[in-house]
Amino acid sequence: MLPQKYLLVVGGPTASGKTALAIQLAQRYRTVILSADSRQFFREMSIGTAKPSPTERAAAPHYFIDSHSIEAPYSVGDYEREALAQLRDCFTRHDIVVLVGGSGLYLQAVCEGFDDFPAVDPQHREVLQQLWQTEGLSALQDELATADPEYFATVDRHNPQRLIRALEVYRSTGKPFSHYRQRSKRPSFFQAIYLFPHWPREVLYRRINQRVEQMMAAGLVDEARRLYPYRHHHALQTVGYRELFAHFDGEYDLPTAVALIQRNTRRFAKRQLTWNRRLGYGKHFTEALLPWLPTYLSYAMHYGQQLYWERGAKVGHSQLSWRGTPSAVPHLTTVAQRQDLLVRAGRPSERAPDAPLQYLLIHELHCRFPDRRLVFDLPSDWEASTRYFRDGTAPPGSAPT
Repeated sequence: MLPQKYLLVVGGPTASGKTALAIQLAQRYRTVILSADSRQFFREMSIGTAKPSPTERAAAPHYFIDSHSIEAPYSVGDYEREALAQLRDCFTRHDIVVLVGGSGLYLQAVCEGFDDFPAVDPQHREVLQQLWQTEGLSALQDELATADPEYFATVDRHNPQRLIRALEVYRSTGKPFSHYRQRSKRPSFFQAIYLFPHWPREVLYRRINQRVEQMMAAGLVDEARRLYPYRHHHALQTVGYRELFAHFDGEYDLPTAVALIQRNTRRFAKRQLTWNRRLGYGKHFTEALLPWLPTYLSYAMHYGQQLYWERGAKVGHSQLSWRGTPSAVPHLTTVAQRQDLLVRAGRPSERAPDAPLQYLLIHELHCRFPDRRLVFDLPSDWEASTRYFRDGTAPPGSAPT
């Protein structure tokens, strides 16, 4: 039997509206919110981390906001243990809990489990931090490429903290970081349902630029100046603070710092989007599709099923299923053809899902392949949904408001 406790996981890039969606869900289901934002834990950092405002926090109980200090080490493993303990407590009072954050690694740790890495000598981190400060990112990249080519092939090479983490494990143990990455999932006492606010790339980038301007108006410079004496702490190696610290050091003027914060935040959001697209489970919701959220959640919770997307065996092929397991027969398969995406039924002889679910399947392909035009080669029982999708309308009466 599937677990009867549900964790609604609101992920997605920065400035995508995760906080507002999490609060909306918490109010709908009369429940609580756990933050999985790796910087909102720290009470000293507020403006630059876009923490929920006092009004937002009053709208629903929040955990893991202002819960720790930057002066105390706090790892993803620490968070996993504390968050799971908190969830066990929350699930004694609620059947549904909301988890929200853009830190994919922290979401993964709670929902799937995180590999058990050995303790490392903190001196290695200090030396590596110094290496990064004096010789730049390329020094970290070169060392990791030699020490652990397997992990180097997949890691975000422009994220210094990921590189430092891998190198400190290697220097402490003599074994590569990839040696400890077993990706073994632990049994869970809840079912996670992933939800991602989705925006066209140009709209998301505009929202990011506007958010940075709002942070500056709210006093980000003064907050960063107060934190400047602690600038070498791990938590402060963060977009928004790094650029202002460099400005305080005289490397460039304030307008340049603001432009760099905007640019680097956009780059960070791009990496978050890549993580979201690679995750098989989950539904992306555009602003127009948010009224469909209850339809999707009702289906996922009542039937124990949700979307699952995976790449096909051939390049340019993929498949989308409602079953939620990689071995399931897909409802839709796709073939990339230049700028078009040819959409076919996974098993034409089977009856198509109900119209709302058909529509959500097609919409998910649109979100996962935003730069391609969907071309349908589907049986007649998909005709209404494909027509609704082309026309930009919704099947009548299918999505509660």
